[in-house]
Amino acid sequence: MRIARVLHRGAAAAMTAVLAVTLAPQPAQAAIGIIGTITTEEDGYEPRFPSFVELQDANDRIMAVWHRALAHEAVGRIELSFFDPATGRWDGPVPALDKQTPWQGIDTRDPNLTRMRDGKVVMTFFAQGKVYYSYWQAPWTRFTDPVELRVTGMPASVASHGSVLPLTNTATSVDEVLIPFYADGSNGGSYYMRAKYQPGSGQLLAPRSFRRIIANDDSPAPEDLRYTEPSFVQVGDTVVAGIRAEAILADPPAGQTGRHARAFVVARWNAYSDTADFNVHWPQINGAGFYASSHHLLKVGDPNDPDIFLTYGNRYDYGHRPTRGVLFDDPLAVTWSATVTKQLYDSGHYDQANPSSIERERDWYWTLGFNVNTSSPDYAKLQIVRSQRADF
Repeated sequence: MRIARVLHRGAAAAMTAVLAVTLAPQPAQAAIGIIGTITTEEDGYEPRFPSFVELQDANDRIMAVWHRALAHEAVGRIELSFFDPATGRWDGPVPALDKQTPWQGIDTRDPNLTRMRDGKVVMTFFAQGKVYYSYWQAPWTRFTDPVELRVTGMPASVASHGSVLPLTNTATSVDEVLIPFYADGSNGGSYYMRAKYQPGSGQLLAPRSFRRIIANDDSPAPEDLRYTEPSFVQVGDTVVAGIRAEAILADPPAGQTGRHARAFVVARWNAYSDTADFNVHWPQINGAGFYASSHHLLKVGDPNDPDIFLTYGNRYDYGHRPTRGVLFDDPLAVTWSATVTKQLYDSGHYDQANPSSIERERDWYWTLGFNVNTSSPDYAKLQIVRSQRADF
């Protein structure tokens, strides 16, 4: 199968695709590398915070969204594109929301996608201190008007990074989902909302409760700890959460007044209980904790005995953050441990990571990487990196 790309912008004429690459699984010796480009932004715009998901429809399509803006903290909009294997092309891109006008001038950030069991796709994002959801269903070409997700008593200002987690149905829990979010400040931390999934009703997601997983901590002077960007997967009856950890230093080195990375955190608890204890630990690579930010968790391999493919921004020093991947083969182990981590993508710019991954074929992984390095020949591209289980 071959992939090429057709780009469209506004009323401009279609631009011919720039890249053609083989996407079928390659021999075991195939190296980690870029296999395709979803979009190349124009006129100074850059693609950040991407998410993609397999639609598992009759055409085996893939949906991708990302934040299109002039800079990391500039007002941007969410873009949408579909990959159709029958044509070997990504279409669009187009604004993701059906009604874009109400969101003009509002920064809609960190879109994340989840395919629900009935085929709908739920997208969450945050804007102006609030978390919203919107949804798509075939044969639509856009997402619905966003609706705020909130439960009484939540922190006033919140953000999100991970996607909605549909829980496995049980005799006592049907159509429940968990929604990760986080709040800054001394009273913040990483949280989840529990909501009811209600297809066919006027409110697709109905939040019922919320709970804090791990609290920010200002006690370990001389640094204040912050726990953000939770993302979830479910393994058996257990929720597995990855959480970014950082420190605000009382006396930072010169030129390093921002947040400093601390060891990545994993929390686990009973998916169906709002009172179960949280089991918190710090996973290890080669016997040590590691600095992971803006990460993504993906269950891979045997659905009955899954592994976790973790992709993340590697903050090995203050000014670098290449995207790396690591495979943990026992997500319910007392402590996660791995010996191999591989670099997947490095634009040469600190502002990257925020990967999203899918297992396109058994043991073959696709991961998104974006390039905002103006001196790079790949500037303004959103690209697909392929790796495989044998790499890890």
